[in-house]
Amino acid sequence: MAIVQAFQNFRLSSEPGQSPCLLGSRCRNCGTVVFPKMPVCPACRKNGTMEEAEIGRTGKLYSHSIAQVAPQGFPAPSFQIFVELAEGPRVFALVGCECPVELGVLEDGMELRLVIEPVSPTRKDTLTYKYVPLPRMSGDASDA
Repeated sequence: MAIVQAFQNFRLSSEPGQSPCLLGSRCRNCGTVVFPKMPVCPACRKNGTMEEAEIGRTGKLYSHSIAQVAPQGFPAPSFQIFVELAEGPRVFALVGCECPVELGVLEDGMELRLVIEPVSPTRKDTLTYKYVPLPRMSGDASDA
């Protein structure tokens, strides 16, 4: 039996092959997808048409920066990014710990996947969503 944990903005499953997802909303009237969940569609402004949607398993890096200063308890430097989700919305996120914070590691347009990690090394009890680059396939044009 699969265990599914739903948090405010994301869902985890213990079922093999099920990756985490963000919890957004999709309008039954016009198809607009938003994150986080909303009760009223921002596009057609209809109330009661938004239904929960699993989104954000993958996306493309829209833009990024390296923050050199961080609040107490958070590492610096760290990446801060905007991800364009396959379903449409753009979301702000941090980058997962497996990705070194160095110039040239991230490139706008690269493919990303969702991971769930502690919000910071000092707050291991609080999970959040982050993104990491998908492994590049050997033989890509960028490898030449």
